[in-house]
Amino acid sequence: MKISTGIAKPLSVVAALFLVGIGGFACTDVKDTLDDADQTLSGALGANDPELAGLSGTELSEATYQKGLSLRNEGKNEDAFTYFLDAAERGHGPAAYETGEAYNAGLGVEKDLNAGAKWINAAAARGEPRAQYAVGAALYNGAGVEQDYARAARYLGNAASQGHAGAQYLLGECYANGRGVTKNLSWAARWYGKAAMQGHADGAFSYGVVQAAGLGLPKNLTSGYAWLDIASNRGHGKAGEVRAAIANKMTPAQIETAKKRADAFSPTNSAEFADLPTVMYVQHSLNQLGFNAGTVDGLSGPRTRSAIGAYLSSVGMEGEADITPDLLQKLFEGQQAGASSA
Repeated sequence: MKISTGIAKPLSVVAALFLVGIGGFACTDVKDTLDDADQTLSGALGANDPELAGLSGTELSEATYQKGLSLRNEGKNEDAFTYFLDAAERGHGPAAYETGEAYNAGLGVEKDLNAGAKWINAAAARGEPRAQYAVGAALYNGAGVEQDYARAARYLGNAASQGHAGAQYLLGECYANGRGVTKNLSWAARWYGKAAMQGHADGAFSYGVVQAAGLGLPKNLTSGYAWLDIASNRGHGKAGEVRAAIANKMTPAQIETAKKRADAFSPTNSAEFADLPTVMYVQHSLNQLGFNAGTVDGLSGPRTRSAIGAYLSSVGMEGEADITPDLLQKLFEGQQAGASSA
């Protein structure tokens, strides 16, 4: 079931990825370990730049990368590229991503899509979320590479867990539609919500849709309208149309409340684990299992904690009645196992 009308948009690097194929280069091709890089960089910038004098290892790599960012902000793209490449060759993930982007755009270096794809792949292998999203989006859309939802979900999951809003939204699409993963609307709603909280327009749209329709979360027209309003304000082309449709089912008071929520919205990049979408996922999941967590409102109050405690006891888990990664994993695994056996 496709619940989003938007098309996922991979980053600019996708145009380059098809030339070499995802994973077409081994990490060793780009000196993916610090030890290998240090053996080949005897004439590197660290020995010639007084600002980097005395630094070594990861400290030198990070300082070199930061110098590249500073130079690029000054419009000195060629110098910036030199620093990015130096740090990338030392094993720095974000620098590898910037190196790949520079090659793809011809920014400070002659355009070379093969080199760009190689460095983006290297950055993804090193855990850089922007690169992991780029690779995951390419695999998801089949943009120049063979479409592979299962591999896409793995890359997107890694980037999403590091807070990348685009990856969170697209991972939600995977779970909403069962693409490369077992379909799980509640889990999809959580990822849509995390993207929406960061101000991601597609994420806000899908979060509004699932709440207005009761897909993976209890039906809530007021909250759904609010998120659709937020999506519309952030440029989503379909949000206004859907918002108007659900407004016909709402009272004037509900619409006014929804508008006030939307007006008060401010994007957040908080790394808090038990954020509102996560708490809502836990509350809804526990209610579905027969443990009364109360209203699914994203507020972890006494009733929610009591339900968590009862659930933990029922599955033989020890610990405080809090929302933890272990609790989330247990609930998720139970849903996946149930869906697979259905």
